[in-house]
Amino acid sequence: MTKAQIQVGDIEPVVPVEEDTGSLKPLTEANLPGDGFNVIDQPGRFDDGGVNDLQLILDIRDHALRRQKGDHEYMKLLNGDNLPKARVGQIQELSRSDQKAKLAQLLFVEDPDDEDRGPSEVFYGEAGGHNDDARTTEHKKFRLYQAMNALRLSIMLKEAGCTSLALSELAKRRLQVIKEGGGSALRAAEMALEIAGDGSWDPDLVVLEAEDAANIVEGPGADTEGKALNEGRVENRSAHGLGNPALCGKFINGRVSALCTRSGLLQKGNALQALKRFGEAREAYNQTMDFLKDEIRVSRIDWERHSILLNIGNTYLAEGDFTTAKTYYTKASDLGKEHISLELGSTKDGKNMVAASLKALARGYKVTGDVAEAKRILGELVEERRAAMEEEKREEEEKEKRAKEGEQATIKAN
Repeated sequence: MTKAQIQVGDIEPVVPVEEDTGSLKPLTEANLPGDGFNVIDQPGRFDDGGVNDLQLILDIRDHALRRQKGDHEYMKLLNGDNLPKARVGQIQELSRSDQKAKLAQLLFVEDPDDEDRGPSEVFYGEAGGHNDDARTTEHKKFRLYQAMNALRLSIMLKEAGCTSLALSELAKRRLQVIKEGGGSALRAAEMALEIAGDGSWDPDLVVLEAEDAANIVEGPGADTEGKALNEGRVENRSAHGLGNPALCGKFINGRVSALCTRSGLLQKGNALQALKRFGEAREAYNQTMDFLKDEIRVSRIDWERHSILLNIGNTYLAEGDFTTAKTYYTKASDLGKEHISLELGSTKDGKNMVAASLKALARGYKVTGDVAEAKRILGELVEERRAAMEEEKREEEEKEKRAKEGEQATIKAN
C-alpha cells in the first residue's frame, strides 16, 4: 500500500524568524499552576517554564530547515524519507519528528534519581570528591552514556542547537564520572561554544568526540586533551555557528545561539573550576550572567543567576578568600529574599534559594575551620525544614478535610 503524500497545506506555516523567540516574551495567561511562573516585576505576565525555549532549540516542526530548503523541497525530502535522521539502531524506523521526541527525552527530561535534580547548577567538585554509593555511581555513569547518545542522535538529525546542548551536558556528566575529568569536560564545553558562536566549527571533530570511548571510563587514561581525536587529521571547519550571519537572523533566531552559549559558558566555568583555573572560571560565569540581563524576572531564570553567584563565591573560597566569597553568597540569598518579600515572587523558590545560600555559607565556614558556626547554620536549616514539613502536612490535612466536607455537602444537597 502506497503511503499517503503530505502536502504543503497539511502542515502549519513557518513562523517568521524574527518572531521565533522562544520563552523570551512572557505569556499573558498562566499555563502552569503555582506562583513560580509569575514575572515578578510585570503583573499579569507569566513564564512558560522554558518550554518554548526547548522547542526552539529542538525545532520540532523543522522551521529552520524549511526556511533553508523552502517548503516544496522540504516536502519532497519528507515524503521520500530523505530528511536527516538516525538510519541505524533501535530507532531507525521512527520518523524524524519521533526521533526528535526521543532526543528531547535524552536532553531535557529530568531524572528523579539524579542527585543534582532541581533548578540549581552549582559545581561542588568532580568525580572522586564524593562518597557515592555503588548505585549513585552507576546512575551517574548511565547519565553520561545518555549524554553520549544524545550527542550521537543530534548529529544524525543534524540539529546543531541540540548538538551544542548535548556537548554541554556531556561536559557536566564527565565531571561527575571521570576522575580528573576537567580537561575532557572543558574540551566538550568549548566545542559547544564553537557551535553556538558566530564563526565556524568542525563537524568531523564533533563526530569523533561522540565516539571517544576513552572519556567514558572512570579513572586514569582518559584523553583529556583530545590528542587522539586530532592525530593525523585535517581540520574541517565547514559548518556555520548558530550565531553566524549566514544562519542567524535568516534561518535561525539569535536566541538559539544565546541559549546554547549560556549553557556552554556555565559548563566551561565548572570545568575550569575543576582544573583550579579560578580566575578563568569567574570570567566564564560572569559572561553567563551577562546573557541573563535581558531575561524576564521569574524564578526559573533567577535560579540561573543564583547558581552563578554561588559558583563565583565558591571560586573565591577555593582561593582562600572567604570574605569575598561571602559577598556572593549574600547576593544569592538576597535573590531568594526578594522572591519571599514580593507579592508576585515565588515563596517556595525564594526559601530554597536562601537555604542553598546558607548551605554554601556553612561549607565556607567549615573549609576555613569554623566548624561550630557551620554546624549552627546547618542546624537552623534542619529546624526550618522540619517546621516547613509540618506546615505542609497541616495544609494537606486541611485541604483533604475541606474536600471531604464539600463531598458531604454535595451528597446532602442531592
